[in-house]
Amino acid sequence: MEASENLWIAAAIALAVGVVVGIVLAQVSRRVSGGSNASAQAQLESLQLRFEEYQQEVAAHFKTTATLASRLNRSYQDIQEHLTHGAVELAPDDMTRQRLLAALDQDAGIVHSSSRQQAEPAFDSLEPPRDYAPKDAAGPGTLSEDFGLKRKS
Repeated sequence: MEASENLWIAAAIALAVGVVVGIVLAQVSRRVSGGSNASAQAQLESLQLRFEEYQQEVAAHFKTTATLASRLNRSYQDIQEHLTHGAVELAPDDMTRQRLLAALDQDAGIVHSSSRQQAEPAFDSLEPPRDYAPKDAAGPGTLSEDFGLKRKS
């Protein structure tokens, strides 16, 4: 009987040790997984913060760019006004004055139209693609039997 009692005692001790080891391993596992979850959460928050800072930098960049472009446009207008005033005041005669003013207006139109084209495309001048060839006023239409044929004289 003593052998069976020792067997039961050994089994009970083994069970108790197993339970204690299981509890310890569960606690360690929770800490490890909880720690990685916390580090992933911290990394996510760090990335979110960096993204928000980047968005603010982009907004500030474009605001500064708009301010500088506006200042550049004002400077150009000031130069244009100065040249116009100089042409009016310093031209020796009316004909020379008119030619200078016309040249300044032409140059201003070229600069304004090219800067406008770069800044925003002129959609009113764009046409959708055609699925037919345009007809010349003097020539036959594309559906004409004579279209594209050359007559021998």
